[in-house]
Amino acid sequence: MAYDYKVISVGTHANPPGDMYERYFPEELKHLAPRFVTHEFPGEGTFECIELEGQFIRQLPTQVGAGATEALAETPFIRSFDEGYAGQRDPAARLADMDRDGVDADVIVHPGYPILLPRNRETRWGMMVAFNSWLAEFCNHAPERLIGIGEIPLWDLDRAMDEARRIAGLGLKGVLMPAIPGYVGAWSSPADKPYTSDYYKPLWPVLEELGLVIVVHADAAAATPGLENYDEPGINMIINKTLPSEMIASLIVGHVFRDYPGLKLLCVETGVGWMAHLVSWMDVLVREHPTLFTGLTEKPSETFRKHVFGSFLWDTIGISNKDVIGIENIMWCSDYPHTYGPFPHSRTAIDESLASLTDEERQLVLAGNAMRVFGLGQP
Repeated sequence: MAYDYKVISVGTHANPPGDMYERYFPEELKHLAPRFVTHEFPGEGTFECIELEGQFIRQLPTQVGAGATEALAETPFIRSFDEGYAGQRDPAARLADMDRDGVDADVIVHPGYPILLPRNRETRWGMMVAFNSWLAEFCNHAPERLIGIGEIPLWDLDRAMDEARRIAGLGLKGVLMPAIPGYVGAWSSPADKPYTSDYYKPLWPVLEELGLVIVVHADAAAATPGLENYDEPGINMIINKTLPSEMIASLIVGHVFRDYPGLKLLCVETGVGWMAHLVSWMDVLVREHPTLFTGLTEKPSETFRKHVFGSFLWDTIGISNKDVIGIENIMWCSDYPHTYGPFPHSRTAIDESLASLTDEERQLVLAGNAMRVFGLGQP
């Protein structure tokens, strides 16, 4: 019998346990694998952290739901990976937290750093494989409720397509891609191509055939050097919500959606208010400067409505512009286990955010749209 979805959080995270890399890192690359270790930081004490390329990386409490504990007043980092919500790494605890919060299903994307930190791309590739394998195992405890999004290495399309096929076989429902098509700072290379490039042409039909949703997350790094994810976190948090506009425009104007009509793009945790301006502005430009936009068979806003979706935590501007964006393109998320999300009071946050919607519109935002995009609830 199909699961009866009432609330789906389209934007949550899982933080793997300490043995993930030991268990799942590709055997031939094990010498590059990060290690979960205990390390003494002078003047600060001992922390459990990740040793990666000679660095000892501590975890932020806001990432794991540990921000409210008194012990954290002494340091901006957690001392043990056991701090925070157990549901970030234990599927049984995750389901219990979801029940407590009144959430039927979670769409789960990568935990943020350190997956994008290694400068060695072979290390980054191994970390992707390990995370994808662990996440699939995590989600398989309740595949109708835990919806996993994997990662693929866009700098190597053969590997990317093979990994897409593998994770689809494991039951994951989408692939995470950077909003800006290139890895900034020390990770970038001349091989990074814009999404309008023919470089990606072999990838699009594979994703379409597999039914994998293209997912962009709100922590996509800025293109400007010096504003990478954690160098200027305040500024980056302000601007990163709108960065997917480049990808949206590229896939619409670059005819990717026209040529591969089964593709879908989901912008997770980005909010949707900015999409109202983007959609309107694209239509204006195409109308006023048609020679710049050849080959379009419909208005950009019409293509957007068919292929592009976004989720939000709090977005009164987005809800008030629902008719411009499209009510069928808007979804809600809790951002669990991050502390600035509404857990465990999501139902209160939902009632406040969606007070102006009709019952039918509310159902679409809370569950119906996600069910359609991910093919959930089908017998």
